[in-house]
Amino acid sequence: AEAGCTIVCTIHQPSSEVFDLFHRVMFLRLGQMVYNGPITGIVEHFAAQGHHCKPNYNPADFAMQKLQTLSDEEVEPLIAAVTPSKGGSEIEGMGQAEEMWDSRSAPFKTQLALLLKREFYQFIRDKMTLVARYGMSVMLALMVGIVFWGAGDKWGNDDGTEVVKEVNNHWGALIFFSMNAMFLAAQPLLLVFPLERAVFIREYATGTYGTIAYFVAKTLVEIPAAFIQQIIGMGLCYLMVDLQGDFMLMTLSLTLLAAVSASTALLLGAVTVRAETAVNLAPAIYVPQILFAGFLVTNDAIPVFMRWIQWICPLKYSVSIIAVAEFSESRIPDNNSFASNASAALINQSNINRDSTWFYAVILVVLFFAFRTLAAVLLARRSKKFE
Repeated sequence: AEAGCTIVCTIHQPSSEVFDLFHRVMFLRLGQMVYNGPITGIVEHFAAQGHHCKPNYNPADFAMQKLQTLSDEEVEPLIAAVTPSKGGSEIEGMGQAEEMWDSRSAPFKTQLALLLKREFYQFIRDKMTLVARYGMSVMLALMVGIVFWGAGDKWGNDDGTEVVKEVNNHWGALIFFSMNAMFLAAQPLLLVFPLERAVFIREYATGTYGTIAYFVAKTLVEIPAAFIQQIIGMGLCYLMVDLQGDFMLMTLSLTLLAAVSASTALLLGAVTVRAETAVNLAPAIYVPQILFAGFLVTNDAIPVFMRWIQWICPLKYSVSIIAVAEFSESRIPDNNSFASNASAALINQSNINRDSTWFYAVILVVLFFAFRTLAAVLLARRSKKFE
C-alpha cells in the first residue's frame, strides 16, 4: 500500500488497530451493499438511518453487530442510502475508481520483476517436485548409461562384423536421450499449469499484470532449470555411454527440445480446463513426433499429405543436431570404413543434412516462440471473458 498498490481483502470483525489501517470499507448483507466509503463515515452513515454508535466504540464491531441483528426490513434503508433507487446498480464513484485503477497499473518492468521473483520462489519451494524432477533425470540417466554402457566408442571390427549392431546401439542411445528430454520437460507443466491457470485468469482479469510479463517470467525460470536438468542427465550419459560428440552442443540441443516441449505443454494447459484432460491429450502431441522424426520410418515411406507434420516436430530437429555432432567423420576411427559407411547410411536414411545444424537450431527456436505465443494468446482470450 505504501508503494501505491491497491490492496483489496476481506476481513471479519477486525480489531480497532487493524481496522484503522484501512482507507475504504464495504459492508455487505446477503449480497447487498450496506455501506461503501471511508472508515470515518461509517458512524455518520448508520446514524442517518437511526442507528447510533456509542462513543469510543469500534465502528467495525458496531457495524457487524447491527448487520447480524437487524431484520431485512430494518436493513433496507441502509441499502437504499448506498444504492440509488434509479439508474441501475452503478456504484457512485465507480468511474473514478476505474481511472484510478488504470493509472496505477504497474509498469512492465515492475510486473516482470515481481512475477520473476514469484516464479523463482515457487520453483525452489516445491521441494517434492524439485526432487522428483532432477531425481528422475538422474535415475533415467543412470539406467540409460548402464544399458548403453560404452556404446559411443564401439564401432565394430575393422572387417565389418558387428558394425551395424554397434552403430544401431549408438543411434538408439541418442534417440532415447532426446525422447527423455522431451517427456521430462512436458510432464511437470501438464500437471501444474492447468492449476496455475485459475490464478492467472483471476489476476489478469483484475489488471494485476499482463500476459507478456507472465510468460516472459515463466520462461526465464524454465530455461535455466531445463539447462541444469540436461547438464545433469547428459553429463552422466556422456561419461557412461562414452559419447564422442560435442558435449555442449548436444546439451544445448536437448535444452531447446525441452523448452519447445514445455511450450506445447503450456499450450495444452491453455486450452484445457483440468490437468487430467491435458495429460490425456498429451500423447496426441508427443507420440506422433516419434513417428515423424525420421528414425523409425523413412520420409519416403510417409504418405505425401502427412509429410508436413515433420516440420512441426521438435524431436526431429534435436535428434538431427545430436546425430550430426556424434556421427561426424572426425569422430569415427580412420581405419574403419565400414563404420563410416554405416553411419553415413543412417544419417541419409533419417533425412539429416550434416550442414544444416544451425538451420535445425533456428527451427527449434521458432517452434518455441510459436507454441508459447499461441499459448499466451489463447490464455489471454479466455481470461478476457472474466473481465
